Amino acid sequence: MRLINKNNFPKFQTGFSLMELMVVIAIIGILGAISIPWLINPEHKASKAARELMGDMQQTRMSAIKNGQDWAIVFVPATNNYYICSDIGADNAWSNIADNDINKTVNFTTSAAGVQYGNGTATTNATVGGGAFPTEFVSYGSNVLTFNPGGTCSAGYAYLFYGNASYAIGTLSTGIVRIKRWAGGGWQ
Repeated sequence: MRLINKNNFPKFQTGFSLMELMVVIAIIGILGAISIPWLINPEHKASKAARELMGDMQQTRMSAIKNGQDWAIVFVPATNNYYICSDIGADNAWSNIADNDINKTVNFTTSAAGVQYGNGTATTNATVGGGAFPTEFVSYGSNVLTFNPGGTCSAGYAYLFYGNASYAIGTLSTGIVRIKRWAGGGWQ
């Protein structure tokens, strides 16, 4: 709409109409109604934490190969943490976090609220033959996964759950990283 002011200069009115604002608010409301239940879904939270750990395992393996030295992930189930370490420290024990060079710290309490170490609804562990779950839900010796410069490591799993969603994230001795989800009757 073009208006003429008292000095005969054109003046334009711009802005949004009430109808345009209502349409935008309705679209935002619909998107929010669709996405919020998905974001708080236990399966989504557990899956996100499991994928992050899987990615960190792959990155740690690649760092060990690239730098030509051992790298490790130290799991601390009591505090819902894990640490990616690039140097074992003077005490020669990965499990002593205070002495290691820590490259990354992940705390499930803050990064994926509610996700924790454990088996949730799963009834057997993810290894061949199943069986009981390991103490603290980490099957790596001393809760430490160590990759050598060749990219290999010990086989094992770390178990995570949230609500009724359970995941096993682990490695084969060749260094291949795997993720499995409990599907009611077994790991897939």
